[in-house]
Amino acid sequence: MYSEPEIVTSKNSTSRSYVKVYIDGKRHRFYNGKQIGIVCNPNHSKTINDRDRALTHLCYNLKKKLEQGWSPQMTNKLPLIQDTVVPSVLKTFETLQSEISNENLSVVYDRDLTSLCNHFKSFCLTENIASIPITELSSDHIQLFLKRYNSSATNYMNKRRALSALFNRISHLQENPVCETRKMKQFAHLNIPYKQGQLKTVLNYLQENHHELFICCLLMYGCLLRPHQEIRLLKRSSFNEEIKSIALSGNQNKGKRIRVVLIPEYVRKELLSRSMSDLPAEANIFSGRTTAYNMSYFSTAWARIKEQLCKDGIIGENHTLYSFRHTAAINMYLKTKDPYKIQQAFGHSSLKVTLTYLRNLGLVIDSSIDDLPDL
Repeated sequence: MYSEPEIVTSKNSTSRSYVKVYIDGKRHRFYNGKQIGIVCNPNHSKTINDRDRALTHLCYNLKKKLEQGWSPQMTNKLPLIQDTVVPSVLKTFETLQSEISNENLSVVYDRDLTSLCNHFKSFCLTENIASIPITELSSDHIQLFLKRYNSSATNYMNKRRALSALFNRISHLQENPVCETRKMKQFAHLNIPYKQGQLKTVLNYLQENHHELFICCLLMYGCLLRPHQEIRLLKRSSFNEEIKSIALSGNQNKGKRIRVVLIPEYVRKELLSRSMSDLPAEANIFSGRTTAYNMSYFSTAWARIKEQLCKDGIIGENHTLYSFRHTAAINMYLKTKDPYKIQQAFGHSSLKVTLTYLRNLGLVIDSSIDDLPDL
């Protein structure tokens, strides 16, 4: 019997971090991957982020070993067989794809990693490096691959981060070669909210022309939920009996933690008008069945209706589906002046994320003319 492996770490780069697990009631600490036969040394990492990624890799591989029936006592009783054969680049990425398909990842993240694996394999075949050992792959090779995504800093850095996540899973590498590649400076993007009075005009238009999209946007604004996963997959059982709150489990929201949000009366009124109280517990609130609409349902609906909204001069080209959530963040901050409340309400992982989110909406946080220095 064993407990769930747990990462023990801190924000202090000088303190040693490890993965802790109880096996048959006895505590074991793993500072590196030597015992389980992988090359992984989190405490040798240059940055805290690299260390945390290495710890996640160590924790993941330890859990796989335990699931296969391994225990620390086996290391003492049986001679270790060192794997002297280093797989090729192509074989390594084929193995990565197989592992990714068996992990519990979001649909989008799974798709992005799988697609990146395919593109990298194709690149390696073109450059005649597919057959070299994975340990001989250099940061120069990776930089050449990333050059394909130079169209914008955002595109480049998104691909670089995803590729780094893939290389962190490769046990034969002592260091992540992606860390040695060039970074590109991303410029902050100002998200466009709705102006005062514009919001109700847009919502009234949606209510008349696409009621399901109207409900989605109302939940984004009033309950601060995200459209494609949190709202699209809502069931009757996600709401309490009186339709006054929504409870999301860890696998239903981006933050991966249990989240409970309150429902304003203007949202509750619209939900009750759809006879939602009469739906079976497992019925989706939009489809009325146990299955939800496809993942692109709301984005496709918005793209179609946005064209007419722009043509009528109701919104601008830079307004998006997420503008409802952006407007909610601004109005809530202007009402409370409390970033911590925004963090809790929006389900952000840290206050830093919330401050960045608010600044990207053009807000000046906790600052006034009186705060500026005197001379």
